[in-house]
Amino acid sequence: MSTAFHGQIGDYVLGMLDGAELTAFEAELDRDPALAQQVAALRNRMQALDDTVTPARIPSDLWKRIEARLEPRVVPRSASWAQMRQQSWLLAASIVIAAGIGFVAGQQFGRPTQPVVIAVLVSDDAIPGAIVEAFANNSVHIVPLEVFEVPAGKVLEVWTKPNEEIGAVSLGRFARSQEIVLDGATLPLPQAGQLYEITLEDAPGSPTGKPTGPILAKGLARSPI
Repeated sequence: MSTAFHGQIGDYVLGMLDGAELTAFEAELDRDPALAQQVAALRNRMQALDDTVTPARIPSDLWKRIEARLEPRVVPRSASWAQMRQQSWLLAASIVIAAGIGFVAGQQFGRPTQPVVIAVLVSDDAIPGAIVEAFANNSVHIVPLEVFEVPAGKVLEVWTKPNEEIGAVSLGRFARSQEIVLDGATLPLPQAGQLYEITLEDAPGSPTGKPTGPILAKGLARSPI
């Protein structure tokens, strides 16, 4: 498996590839069993997020609501619920996150309980690294899913990219892997498809106001149902 395709596993599972990149990756997926195994492994790890809650009755209009929020690359209406869950695992994870940790954490930290968007950030090794919940009051709730190594003189910095015109904007910094709420920055209301990432920067933070250190995890936001 080439390094280029290895680095795209997380992007593929998150639905961040399109066009020629998506075509090339899926062609390699058919040829390379090791690549297919790593893709399946990441999907299985993310499925664990969905398995932590008690199953509930599926509303009759759920598919229409999902279809309205996702891009057209979704399974047909005739697909079974099991197929829909498998191919829309990131959305399922977002539902679990919103229902499972959003309310509890909201009570703990005294912030709005309903996030506008949720992003599951993964590393280049296709390992889920953190969950980001973004709220209408500009705050963000960070839930690490792995322990990021932060050497002396370094900090973790959270970024988002509302659009190309604004570019990357820092949402705040923290010194070690921990669940934390950051005040964020005054920006347009977060929206589905918005990029979020965590980088490792020199303390006290990026000197340029833009990401300069290595990206530890990144992902695109989805709106909770």
